[in-house]
Amino acid sequence: MVTEYGDHHLSDEVTIEILSMLPVKSLIRYKCVCKKWYCLIQNSYFHAKHHQHHNHRARLLVLHYNNTTDKYAFALFPDETLASKPFIYNDMNDLQMPGYPGVFGPFNGILGLWVTDRLALWNPATREFKPLQVPKPNLPTDYSAYCDFFGFGLDPVTNYYKVVWIRYFKNEEYDNPYDPIIVSVYNLCTDIWRLFELDFSQCDFLHESLCNTYMNGIYHWLTTNKGKIYKILTFDMSNEIFRNIKAPPDIPESQCGYLAMYLDSIALLLYEEDAFEKHFDIWVKKDEECWTKEFTIGPISDVTRPLGFWKYNELFVELKTSNLVLYESETQEIKDLGPRGQDYCLSVFIYKESLVSVRGTNEGQEVGNASDMVQVQDLFKYPPIFIWGCQTVEEIQSLINV
Repeated sequence: MVTEYGDHHLSDEVTIEILSMLPVKSLIRYKCVCKKWYCLIQNSYFHAKHHQHHNHRARLLVLHYNNTTDKYAFALFPDETLASKPFIYNDMNDLQMPGYPGVFGPFNGILGLWVTDRLALWNPATREFKPLQVPKPNLPTDYSAYCDFFGFGLDPVTNYYKVVWIRYFKNEEYDNPYDPIIVSVYNLCTDIWRLFELDFSQCDFLHESLCNTYMNGIYHWLTTNKGKIYKILTFDMSNEIFRNIKAPPDIPESQCGYLAMYLDSIALLLYEEDAFEKHFDIWVKKDEECWTKEFTIGPISDVTRPLGFWKYNELFVELKTSNLVLYESETQEIKDLGPRGQDYCLSVFIYKESLVSVRGTNEGQEVGNASDMVQVQDLFKYPPIFIWGCQTVEEIQSLINV
């Protein structure tokens, strides 16, 4: 539609659709166009629509050791073909995380970083970085943390982001562990930690997942006891309660296991750790107590460890040469991706950029119950908005069909 002034008016739905297909970098610039666009781009409903848009594909993010700079670095591949040279983010000091940081997530485009007594949330797309105050448990001074496990996800009832931090403490001099385990839960909306103690006597140890094993409000960790009996420890982000559920039955003691996400399902990857040629059995959790063995990947030679899934039956692995490679099981092809590790420092993450702020509501982030969210269309009960740089309806339509 053309006004008497020659301007092209767009419906609210078309405007929202066009904006939702744009990259985060562009949307950050467009926040200054007008108040309505600013409100829209800040809105959590629009964040979800933008993140789920088919234009925005998941990409590979790799934490690795950069031999050229003698530093640890992030490498972000530009597209899902993994054929182009990745962008390298070298200076970890910019993130106040010198050395090799532990990484948890990503979830909705947010990564968690930690080094010893430093902890932070980071959105690479918006370049927001938020250091978190590290909670101090009331323990004797001669006890220090020696093992950390994290969970990260969303409380589906309140839409608040939460970090779960499980810490093992011990007396270094006498090698005496502190029992029970210290658990800290951080709420991004309130910027508050809740600390409590938990008896983990039924499981001796937790295991790192290959990715952020959060699904439908529940975070999952793999656990083993003294008899190497596998179980799954879960944490409900809404009621903040831990539970144990069953793992696949009759897992041999000789097998090593990792939890991962496979095609939007919780999966358990099992293999013989000492075998020269490794076969990886993939079990998928169908419901709370039911696991199905989907398929086996391999054999693959000279593998140090698996690192996570890409598409369908493609598996990232680290070779004994510290190279990161992608194994395609149908063709049995191995593709060297370039980044290399050092002393088990190689980590891969499936990353999808988002507009979600790490600042929380105390610093202006709109977060709340679904009933409290402003519907996107309500932001346009004003004069029509114009799309700059588009001269014809056909140009607008071409944008929508990208």
